[in-house]
Amino acid sequence: MSKIDAQHLAAMASQNIRTADAVRRDPAVVKAARQFAEDGAQTIRSGTELALEVRSSWRRHSD
Repeated sequence: MSKIDAQHLAAMASQNIRTADAVRRDPAVVKAARQFAEDGAQTIRSGTELALEVRSSWRRHSD
């Protein structure tokens, strides 16, 4: 059974943290994340509007 090289593991973890931070700060990623959040908010607004219209239509047609 091979031993775990703690020093190598720590170096890899450190590099992965730096890479993840660089990706998080990448302007294209930031822009895409912002757009995703805006799209999600718009989806919720549209879904709410749809639900209100369906309810209103249901009431109009059920009389």
